[in-house]
Amino acid sequence: MFFDRAKVEEFRRRVVEWYEAYGNRDLPWRKTRDGWAVLVAVSMLRQTTVKQVAKVYGEFLRRYPSPHSLLKASEDEVRELIRPLGMEHRRARQIVELARVLVQRFGGRVPCSREVLKELPGVGDYIASEVLLRVCGQVEPLLDRNMVRVVERVFGVRSARSNPYRDPVVQSLARSLVPEDPELAEKFSFGVFDLARKVCTARKPKCSTCPVRDICSYSARSGGSPLPRAPSLEPYMR
Repeated sequence: MFFDRAKVEEFRRRVVEWYEAYGNRDLPWRKTRDGWAVLVAVSMLRQTTVKQVAKVYGEFLRRYPSPHSLLKASEDEVRELIRPLGMEHRRARQIVELARVLVQRFGGRVPCSREVLKELPGVGDYIASEVLLRVCGQVEPLLDRNMVRVVERVFGVRSARSNPYRDPVVQSLARSLVPEDPELAEKFSFGVFDLARKVCTARKPKCSTCPVRDICSYSARSGGSPLPRAPSLEPYMR
């Protein structure tokens, strides 16, 4: 365990309770465990907003409920449908290629192996982690900039890397925070994401309304000033 166990357990409990009360639990892509539907959602959510994805996600799955059905459409049709997301040319090519690989290599099924998932077009560590957690029941942290920001602030650590979510030490720290139960792990992960988006924002965080403010190192600092950049996270490891 890298962090104080009592603080970790309290952090988990409060995040899950906050998510159940205030999180975006009704988002359609959070209600499914279908591998294709999850892959479509996480692919769409990159470099765009939840609001934009909500405009096209339901209609996309209505037209293309499986990789097989998408391959019957033209790239132009796909591009026009996902235009509200932006970068529609690149997105359309990538999602059509993703469907093609799933059909050709896996019969349309989504694999439950991180190594194999990362061989799919457009699938990196984050998307692989969400598929493993949501579809395969494997407990994985959904480590992106949002989770990194919350973890750094609450536990008083900071990676020296420019891309901290790719820092193996940060990855290990994040993994130590995620509950072992897959259902709780999902609620916790989405809770951290929603907390980062609604409360623990990159600029002007709303510390006064944060459910973990009294156990947060960032909030406890004078004026919530930024944490100093550390050359290594090892001094914080237990």
